[in-house]
Amino acid sequence: MLFRSNGTDAWTPTTAYRTNAGAKVAILAVGAPAYLAGEAVDAASAQGVAADAYVVNGFPLADDFMESIASKYRAVITIEDGLIGTCDAGLRGFAAFAAGHLGSRVALEHYGLGNPQVAPSEHFIDVWTHFGMTAEALTDRSEEHTSELQ
Repeated sequence: MLFRSNGTDAWTPTTAYRTNAGAKVAILAVGAPAYLAGEAVDAASAQGVAADAYVVNGFPLADDFMESIASKYRAVITIEDGLIGTCDAGLRGFAAFAAGHLGSRVALEHYGLGNPQVAPSEHFIDVWTHFGMTAEALTDRSEEHTSELQ
């Protein structure tokens, strides 16, 4: 499925990018890595694993968005091209926002930039790969979460 927006569509804070019946895992993507979420869901689906992907276009989110995520999914993976913090510093960015709203109601996992001072700087793909921000990693984690939930 190719995602296309129409210039006349009304702006929304979130977009359901990929959805599959029976999904218990959602990937919430902010910014440029959103295409990785779509690739991961497509790959998982090809292997018989249902997962969904949402693009967070901006804030504020609809009042009930995070609540609907918590009620529909048992695991949520976030990915963003921004600082998400370190174990020592705690969560930041959308990862912190998601953790604050979803708490212990779902299994949470976050992908983003931990400490950019230790990352390669040749190309953004190298940086993303350094921090595990790949479609393959998202696919693997979606599959693992799904098998853990059964």
